[in-house]
Amino acid sequence: MAASAKHRLGFREKLGLYALALLLIGAALLGYLWFALDRYESNTPESSVRRYLQETAAGQWETILRDAEADLSPLDRPEDYTAWLTEVYAGLPEEYTLVRTSGGEGQTYALMDGSREVSRLILTPAPAESGRSWQVRTLAEPLPPVEILAPEGCTVQVNGTPLGSEYRTGSQAAAGYESLPQGYEAPQAEAYRIEGLLMEPEITAVTADGSACAVAAPTEGEVRTVSVTAPVPDAQAGEYWAAAEQAAKTYAAFISSDAGRGELNALLLPGTEFWQAMQEFYNGWYIDHTGYGYENLQRLNLTSAGENAFTAELSFDYLVYRGAREYRYPSRYRLDFLRTANGWKAVRISTL
Repeated sequence: MAASAKHRLGFREKLGLYALALLLIGAALLGYLWFALDRYESNTPESSVRRYLQETAAGQWETILRDAEADLSPLDRPEDYTAWLTEVYAGLPEEYTLVRTSGGEGQTYALMDGSREVSRLILTPAPAESGRSWQVRTLAEPLPPVEILAPEGCTVQVNGTPLGSEYRTGSQAAAGYESLPQGYEAPQAEAYRIEGLLMEPEITAVTADGSACAVAAPTEGEVRTVSVTAPVPDAQAGEYWAAAEQAAKTYAAFISSDAGRGELNALLLPGTEFWQAMQEFYNGWYIDHTGYGYENLQRLNLTSAGENAFTAELSFDYLVYRGAREYRYPSRYRLDFLRTANGWKAVRISTL
């Protein structure tokens, strides 16, 4: 009888252990399934985008910059890129819509705030070691290429990085000196080309002695051009301004028939398009008057395209008198000069 009871007790213990084992196995399976489901849900495209937006809002840039590395040009500054992302997603509501626009290995989504498209997001498979399923990047179209023209000897920097020979495309005549007559050598500008920038660049330049150059705003178009001009040394500024003022005043007086063609020609480089236009210009139409003069002369800008070329911008009021009556004409000019064997000659005078 005792043996039978002992046998039944052993059977119950085994049954309990079996049940416990099943319970543990079930719990483990449930835990694994929960973990797998959680991992799946946390790595769906939607959750990957949500995590990306949370990191952007919190300024957690390490992963975002690493994933965007292939998009950024070596000249793009990370801080400009992150500032742009912050601006793009500023004020994004908690409720937004993701609209898939393309599929395949890489997926593209439009992030919508109501009917407004906030951005386009690109999702690509993440490296296995990252522990994520998707890399998320905001689509940013590269800016048009930029061509930079700078006087010889200047160092050009884009976002603080000096441009090396890999960006240099050659040299060409400086702006304003492209069509000089035969026998005259145009000042040269070094040409650089940068491509693939996502953010608007900060372009600076310095001369060989460290003086800051003037950098014009980029032109618009499929290829944008930036012109760099060097400052004129103080020792030469007086001479340059005197030549510019004389040429501008003589040109204004020639238009009103108060200076002869020979007076103007003496200040111009012969054979240029501007010189030819002045030979054909008829000023006999100008109204009869008894006098002329200049007031309010302003020196606006003086730059160098090399040791043998400079450009000046100035303005003044040109006065014409008819008896007691005064006619005032505000005038502003840009003058490009070239040094010749006979001194400084104006290549072109442009009315601004």
